[in-house]
Amino acid sequence: MDYIDTNVVISFLNQRDVNHARALKTLENSDEKVTSYVTILELKSVLSRTTALGVDEIEAFADYLPEIDIKIPEVDMDRVVSNAIAIAVTIRMRTLDLLHLSASMMLGADKFITFDREFSEKKKEIANLGLRINSG
Repeated sequence: MDYIDTNVVISFLNQRDVNHARALKTLENSDEKVTSYVTILELKSVLSRTTALGVDEIEAFADYLPEIDIKIPEVDMDRVVSNAIAIAVTIRMRTLDLLHLSASMMLGADKFITFDREFSEKKKEIANLGLRINSG
């Protein structure tokens, strides 16, 4: 199962994004795709701060994920946060990144798909959590 990071979703949705073609190819080559409500939160935050889109348009983007076969399974956010706290001192990443990693672990993903270089730089530490980083 592949956990899809927010930056891949944004690159997919924005045809002018420099990583758009890469996101298309990455998502096409992924069989079982999941993400979490952390992605929905980050997506809405990014779109509301960096675009002139209205509330309905931002909601439409978030609602589109299941249409492109990215499932958003329920996950216990208390467990996600607790696990993020537990891995914070060994992984040493930003809070949202830790929450994404933790959510992907709670969902049983084996691959974490991201275009974020920091994940690639932490590939070895993240592998110790049972996740492979795939940068598309």
